[in-house]
Amino acid sequence: MSTDRLRSEEEAFASLTELLASARRTKMLFENAGMALPEPLKRVLGMNGLGRAETTRPHMPPIQRASVPDEAQDDWISVRAQESTPTSVVLAVLRGAKGPMRAKDVVSTVTKILPNVPRGSINNIGSRLRQKIRRTKEGWMLVNPESSPLLDNEYLWGPQAVFEKTEVAAHRRESILHLLSGHQSGLQIVQIVEQLRQCPWVHAPINKDLVKADMGELKDDGKVRRVGNSKKWELLQTDSRSNH
Repeated sequence: MSTDRLRSEEEAFASLTELLASARRTKMLFENAGMALPEPLKRVLGMNGLGRAETTRPHMPPIQRASVPDEAQDDWISVRAQESTPTSVVLAVLRGAKGPMRAKDVVSTVTKILPNVPRGSINNIGSRLRQKIRRTKEGWMLVNPESSPLLDNEYLWGPQAVFEKTEVAAHRRESILHLLSGHQSGLQIVQIVEQLRQCPWVHAPINKDLVKADMGELKDDGKVRRVGNSKKWELLQTDSRSNH
């Protein structure tokens, strides 16, 4: 093979690497904005019409739940209800109601999920979210149910746009734990970032700083630890992902 041809191939592969990296960054920007991915971008990323990756590049399979709502789409995420905000839980409870709910019933249902939240705070949500919650003599009801999370068993479901930033971060942290469960020897932060970006089921902002902060939080929670003196992180054996 001639030197010129070898150089051309090297430049071609380098250009392809830059293109894919740029496409992943663009995908993250669209997801952060809560916008659907353009078809040309999906084709570059090797995604089909349902948003699933068609590439043969191996990646971690998605987190499995005991049940999945019939309404769930490929771009939906799920967050443990107990890790969600009172506002999201209120909206999800109302979405699951067959009709208007009395305020005291909303409070009762929400406190069963979030027992440490004051009842008065839950009542205030109805007053604060007038653009989302209509209050009538019959009770509370949603103005637009599709713009709120959906409650299914112990999890809230929906596209990234219906969740608050803390809940999207919880989705990313659970995804990190899921990745580490499949890598017994551990992963460095840069490796976690790259693998998260390769997972089509992860719908959250992903960069080195965010993941570094996540690892600090997961360490404080006793879920991960450093592997000796290396830069790798591993899943603590005491942490179980048995709730998938």
